[in-house]
Amino acid sequence: MTAKEYLHSIKIKDAIINNLQHDKEDLRDMLYSLGGTEGGDRVQNSRNNDKFGTLYARIDDKEHEITEKIDELVDFKLRVSDEINALPDSRYSAVLHKRHIQFQSWRRIAADLNYNIRYVQQLNGEGLLMFEEMYADMLKNYS
Repeated sequence: MTAKEYLHSIKIKDAIINNLQHDKEDLRDMLYSLGGTEGGDRVQNSRNNDKFGTLYARIDDKEHEITEKIDELVDFKLRVSDEINALPDSRYSAVLHKRHIQFQSWRRIAADLNYNIRYVQQLNGEGLLMFEEMYADMLKNYS
C-alpha cells in the first residue's frame, strides 16, 4: 500500500460513517411515515407495531454501528496524525496534516501556509515519499 492510499483511507472511513448516518436518517423517515394516516378511521394492527419495533431495532443497530465506526476513525486519525507529525520536515507535516487529516483544499492550504498551490502540491508529493520511506514496513503490512 502506498502512503497516499493509506492516508486516503481516512477519507474513506469518514465517507462510510456519513453513509451510515444517511441510512439511519432514512430509517427514521420510514418510521415517521408509518405513523401517519391519510384520513378515515384507523384500525390498530399488530403488524404495524411489529414494523415500529423492527425499525426501532434497526435504528438502534445503526446508531451502535456508527458509534463504533466513529471510535475507530478517531483512533486511526490520532495514530496517523502522530505518524505525520514524526516526519522530520515540518513543511511536509503541515501539508499532509491539512490535506489528509483535515481534508482541506489545495487553495486553502496554500493560503494558510502562505505558499502557492503548485508548491503545496510539490510538498505533498515529497511528504508522501518521505512518509513511505519512514513507514515502509508498516505500509506493507497494512490492509
